[in-house]
Amino acid sequence: MGKEVRFTLKRGTTLTPEEIAMIEAARNLPVEFDEDNPEIDPITTPEQYAALMNAVASRNRSLSRRNPA
Repeated sequence: MGKEVRFTLKRGTTLTPEEIAMIEAARNLPVEFDEDNPEIDPITTPEQYAALMNAVASRNRSLSRRNPA
């Protein structure tokens, strides 16, 4: 199991080149599913998939109200 790393960015914070490289490298890592992070498949788990899509839609609505385009 990999080490969990978390960062909190404040508005106006500039990332260092090392931090940008770390984020870019993380983008190329594969997603690893396990009992704490199961794959949610719309065919085999339609209820979980529907709940996830509802949560995503709710989050997107909340974000659009906070940051109007």
